[in-house]
Amino acid sequence: MSFLEENSGVKTDSEDWERDESQSCSEDPARSPLGPGLSLTSMSSAHSSPKVTAKAPEKFSIYDQDHKVLVLDCGILRAVPDRPYILPETFFVLASHLSSACEEKGSPILLAVSKGELCLCCEKDKGQSKPSLQLKKKKLTDLATEKEQARRPFIFYRAEVGSKNTLESVTHPGWFICTSCNSGEPVGMTDILGKREHTEFSFRRVHKAEMSPIEATE
Repeated sequence: MSFLEENSGVKTDSEDWERDESQSCSEDPARSPLGPGLSLTSMSSAHSSPKVTAKAPEKFSIYDQDHKVLVLDCGILRAVPDRPYILPETFFVLASHLSSACEEKGSPILLAVSKGELCLCCEKDKGQSKPSLQLKKKKLTDLATEKEQARRPFIFYRAEVGSKNTLESVTHPGWFICTSCNSGEPVGMTDILGKREHTEFSFRRVHKAEMSPIEATE
């Protein structure tokens, strides 16, 4: 993942990541960080994919299939073992209107980190053949008011897969946000499902008491 314009983040302990790496690929479906039934507050039962209709961003921490938690480390999103001293990054999630939305793919959403001021984006860098996940310095609330063409690289389809969710790029169909089987690796994009990368995530709602003092004031 590349970070554009500005760096900010939560420092984490790389030694603990390495110690846990040997266990990072052990999947235990029974040990989900989410209890059953947790999802976005505003959902429609019209189809299996969650429908986000809240006007204000909802806040979540995100875990992959190995129960690694996503953190912002020096401007880079990484998946690390969930430890008591690790501060999960708070993801701001907002519904986004899409005129050509495909309901079968899920609900179109925008995601941001760093108090909602760094937005996730899937784009191809100049000269690159594959898209990458990027963080762009842009307020989520400002992005939500922009025209659809400007928003499209920032929109992801959030679809349910059992109790978990996938996040597929709207601009680059077939490319999903993913984490590595190895601890501490940057979050990225992949078009190959079911291999070494994890593409299914659990969303855990963040309550005010769990936020950092700065986030709690947002």
